[in-house]
Amino acid sequence: MRAQDLVALLGRPQTDPDVESALVQHAVRNRPAVKIDPDDADGPVVGTQSWVKNSRAGIEFGFDDEAAWRGLDETEYNRSPMLLTQLYLYGEHQGVRPYAGELPLGLQLSDDRATVRQKMLPYDASRHSYRRDTWDTPGYRICVGYTAGDASIEVVLCMLREPPLPPLPYALAPVPSADRLAAFFGSSLDDPALRQALDPLGLKNRIADIHDSGEADFSNPYGLVLNFAVPEDRKPRKTANTLLASASFLRERELGARAWTGSLPCDLDFEDSPETAVAKLGRAPDSRYDEDFMGHFSWKQADFTLYVTYSSIENRLFRVNIRAPGLAT
Repeated sequence: MRAQDLVALLGRPQTDPDVESALVQHAVRNRPAVKIDPDDADGPVVGTQSWVKNSRAGIEFGFDDEAAWRGLDETEYNRSPMLLTQLYLYGEHQGVRPYAGELPLGLQLSDDRATVRQKMLPYDASRHSYRRDTWDTPGYRICVGYTAGDASIEVVLCMLREPPLPPLPYALAPVPSADRLAAFFGSSLDDPALRQALDPLGLKNRIADIHDSGEADFSNPYGLVLNFAVPEDRKPRKTANTLLASASFLRERELGARAWTGSLPCDLDFEDSPETAVAKLGRAPDSRYDEDFMGHFSWKQADFTLYVTYSSIENRLFRVNIRAPGLAT
């Protein structure tokens, strides 16, 4: 199957004859399905993504529940066929044989990183890089992972870009800036200025949660989570002793959030790559931690510690957190 025909299947339902033909042609035995748990309190649909592959053929297909993909209400889940949203073509990857077919955009599994970047120059304005490289083409986003020393291709991932969530049917209150929130660090829950800034977001409805868990979750619809702490030498469950200790700003869909619409600390942007974030901070992170698909950096600043969490697949930020010094949460 030609690469261009394979990636053209992205966005089609699993019941599409051409999608089914591709699964059959690549000898993929399983078929995608949402995960159901009728006894789960948040169910019955508890998993809206499904991956099916043939390790011997070096190919994997990723599907999403259509309603979840489009950001519709959970009551709409599992009412329509799943959509093909991801396509993995493997090179030298543990437990998988190399894909023997044609790769998109003229890539070869033997290409090193420099060669891949040269071939992808027409899309270089969209490149986001860190451990892997990611580009946007008109029809899909492509991510290329590399073997040790960037000597060859480990995997090519072609994926659809997530659609924006449906617009809200009401207007949102203006959010305080990240700098203003940082200026409130150490302020108590009964501080009039703090209340004035947060009451329009619905702070009053979250006071009980703050006393119980220390968290005020404004993630939906504001993309903001605040944490409060009570110093050890003070009595808990008193608003005067409950101090603002951290703020987390969330990208759309992170932890089920709507997007934070205000500015981010240190001139960061959710579209920044990890490399761009480091460049904006002007120095190497004080700490870094990388997993297969995500990671985070931290920097100690004058007024707070900054934590940046990113996808190392799409190479974009999905959570930015600032924490007050000396206030544990």
